[in-house]
Amino acid sequence: MIAPWNEELWLKLNGERDRNTHAWLFCGVAGLGKMDIAISYAETLLQDSRAFYAAAHPDFHVLSPEEQVDPEGSVLQQYGMRYYLAKKGLKPKSVISVEQVRTLLPLILTHGHGTNKVVLISPAHRMNINAANALLKVLEEPPTNTVFILVSDRPDLLPATIRSRCSTIGFRTPARPLAISWLSERLDDTNVELALNVAGGAPLQAEKYINSGFLGTRDAVISDIRAVLDGRIDVSSVPRRWKEIAVEESLGILRGLLVDLVKLWFVPRPPVLINPDQQEWLQDAVKRIHLNKVFLLIDRIGVYLRDIRSPLDYALVVEDFLLELGDICEK
Repeated sequence: MIAPWNEELWLKLNGERDRNTHAWLFCGVAGLGKMDIAISYAETLLQDSRAFYAAAHPDFHVLSPEEQVDPEGSVLQQYGMRYYLAKKGLKPKSVISVEQVRTLLPLILTHGHGTNKVVLISPAHRMNINAANALLKVLEEPPTNTVFILVSDRPDLLPATIRSRCSTIGFRTPARPLAISWLSERLDDTNVELALNVAGGAPLQAEKYINSGFLGTRDAVISDIRAVLDGRIDVSSVPRRWKEIAVEESLGILRGLLVDLVKLWFVPRPPVLINPDQQEWLQDAVKRIHLNKVFLLIDRIGVYLRDIRSPLDYALVVEDFLLELGDICEK
């Protein structure tokens, strides 16, 4: 299903099918419908809807991290099982590995069963460096009638050499009235506008936040953050709770609050906050913060979230961030 804010982009994409573009990069923040467009475009290229949606099309190939595939999951998760290479007893990989790319190559270098072959890689920025290098060689001399679709929330993490060999389709957040209208039609919830703010304006992510109960989780995390800022809690007790929630989501909430503090430092009543429902206590906290320490912590969290799949101890990382958080405010 094509979201209303993507209809113009979808028409443009289909209008360029005759350009024989062999590689596309669909990019933009999570929750804008990139994958819906990618799936629909792949289906139109392969021209066999029954086999496609039965996860049985021989010319559709999906590369995803092993930890994201599932034989009983969505159609894409089922296609991804074709490149599930983890040995019994070993933990599925959180990256797209070079072994997966090497397994793919013989299948796309031979004659296909239909007119086209399509390779969908998502999230593309989760390719490790060896996988990206292996893919690059194919993109430099693409097989006949083969289209690559790379989907990524973080295209900046892809090697420049990969990006340069793709035609980029940038997905943008829709106008706020359209997003709110779309969400309100689908959800009977009073938190639509708040969820949209927390999701950075991405409607599908906002819908996910509401349906999953994430906003309640967020309230618990914010309660811990306020306690740390006020010196009312032992930070060593927090990481265990946050790990159960998902540390990347918790740190994302923390980073959003810090960004709001910076906004309030410069403009007492900024037009847009990530967390508008927290404005009252944030305005009080901004009077006590050391701005340079806030900037440093925002940067450090950003670096960690970018490299979150690296083998670091979550509890130690979170405790370290919280200790630094407790130092940004005068008690």
